[in-house]
Amino acid sequence: MKSIVGEVVELRRAGTSLKGLCPFHNEKTPSFHINEHRKLYHCYGCGAGGDVIRFVSETRGLSFVEAVEYLGDRVGIQVEREETTPEEIQRALAERSQRGRMLELYQAAQAFFRHTLGLPEGAEARKYAQDRGLSPEIFERFGLGAAGRSWEELVQHLHRRGFSQQEIVASGLGMPRDSGGLYDRFRDRLMFPIHTSSGDLVGFGGRSLGGGKEVAKYMNTPETTLDTEAPESRFRHFYKKGQCVFGLHQARASLRQTHTAIIVEGNLDVMTLHQAGLESAVCAMGTALTEMQVKEIKRFANKVVLVFDGDAAGRKAAMKAVPVCVAEGFDGVFVLLPETEDPDSYVRKFGAKAMQDLIQAAPNLVTGYIDALVAESDGSLQAKAEVVQKAGLLLAAIPNPIVRDMARDHLASRLLDRGTDENRATLQRYLQRIVPAAVVAESGEQPIPDPTRDEAPVPTIEADLARILVWYPGLMGQAQQFGALEYLGHDGVRLALRDLLGRGRESGLDATVIAEWAREMPDGHARRLILRSLMEGAPVPADQANPWLTQVVLRLQERRLDEEIDAVRGALVHTGSPEDQLAALSQRLVRLKQEKEHVRVALRRAGQPV
Repeated sequence: MKSIVGEVVELRRAGTSLKGLCPFHNEKTPSFHINEHRKLYHCYGCGAGGDVIRFVSETRGLSFVEAVEYLGDRVGIQVEREETTPEEIQRALAERSQRGRMLELYQAAQAFFRHTLGLPEGAEARKYAQDRGLSPEIFERFGLGAAGRSWEELVQHLHRRGFSQQEIVASGLGMPRDSGGLYDRFRDRLMFPIHTSSGDLVGFGGRSLGGGKEVAKYMNTPETTLDTEAPESRFRHFYKKGQCVFGLHQARASLRQTHTAIIVEGNLDVMTLHQAGLESAVCAMGTALTEMQVKEIKRFANKVVLVFDGDAAGRKAAMKAVPVCVAEGFDGVFVLLPETEDPDSYVRKFGAKAMQDLIQAAPNLVTGYIDALVAESDGSLQAKAEVVQKAGLLLAAIPNPIVRDMARDHLASRLLDRGTDENRATLQRYLQRIVPAAVVAESGEQPIPDPTRDEAPVPTIEADLARILVWYPGLMGQAQQFGALEYLGHDGVRLALRDLLGRGRESGLDATVIAEWAREMPDGHARRLILRSLMEGAPVPADQANPWLTQVVLRLQERRLDEEIDAVRGALVHTGSPEDQLAALSQRLVRLKQEKEHVRVALRRAGQPV
């Protein structure tokens, strides 16, 4: 389970468990935990939890069967289906999720591009990559392929693999002809696959080999939306440029060691740096680094090195990227390359050591950003005002107040070294008004709805009963004899424990049965409580379990008696009943108080303070 989850979450040891940033909601303090012994995960922030099959299903958008097949592929076990007739096979294919079919389609396309690279049709793509200094190892590491000059070879290949015209168009790999049929979107290009951080192949990029002005030099798969997913689903977008980080899948091992991501502009930059040994290099898909991409990188690193092209466009992109990184809490540096260089050309000309030296000498993200703004200014009052306004966006993005104050001081010192006292007072007034801006997601995605929002939380005493029975299911029969389940007011917990009791009657209760039962429970406070209990360990040692159960049951009885006493008192105050009914209520109140006293005596004997 650790290896599967580790592809999505950067895990660190925390006592007997592993923890990391939850992949199901945005957080800056890790609340996602894995119990390796129980093979379960649980997030204390959003309540998500389950086993490895559920994790794969929820992080990759796969059905249960597809998740099992995926795990089977990972360990070399073929999961066979029971279909025997062609009709049953077709029905099974139709029942696969749209996302599962799309992943299969892209894998088929990747196999086609890889095969083409080794054919005569791929000779020009091979030569281009080799001329750029890329080795066979990088070809393999990044899955480079080739699209030939044919107009429909890929489309025909996908048709032969059983994919419909509608699926091929939805993938963006095939384009409809005006006269009918489809043609290939990518032709005469060096192809490189685009993966999510967990390794799912969701898109392609292609570098033109023809060189014609009318042909785009770089072209990516269009953004793809799955119409079977709800609008608020995390899997609504199969491929969205603003969420994908090229090279992050390949860089994960290096990021786990260095915790520092080298962010560059282009795909070839990434591959060249990896070949030079700088294997934590990644780049944004799209023209600018987005908040969602930075959050993806944050799962694996806490520092960044920005190495953008040395031309005006590259410097502009770097200046846009700094506030996005700073707002996410990244520390790091940014490197300004010579005007005629990009990371790819610089490393090929001067070597990896020269690039590492540049990184070592590079300024901090914040101070470097401010220095670059000041360096571009001509020193006039108008220019200084523009510097202050641009730097104010960065200052407002810094979450740490100490760092923000130091950045404010650095900006003031750079602008006021030759300023008048009047300038100084104006600048100080403006800088003191800058406060952190609210973080607003640019993706436009809706937060994942919480299914327990309108559900009552589980009372502590009922949670205690659930915890003791989950860890010591042998006490279930004794709890039933006490009538403990009838004392539960939370519907979810009561129904869950009744279901667990039923399973125990059928097959007995052990750790395997308990784990399977928890996995199948519907989402809600009860399920989250059970998973959390399994993660945290037994509430008491085994030799204290029986007395603990007795105390819990007595406390539940006391709570029930308190509720009945309050109800009778209310009836006595507000009723207009005849005297004989009032007398009956009074007698009932006396009996309830006596029963409560018996319970309190029993609690004292059991060692529970009352």
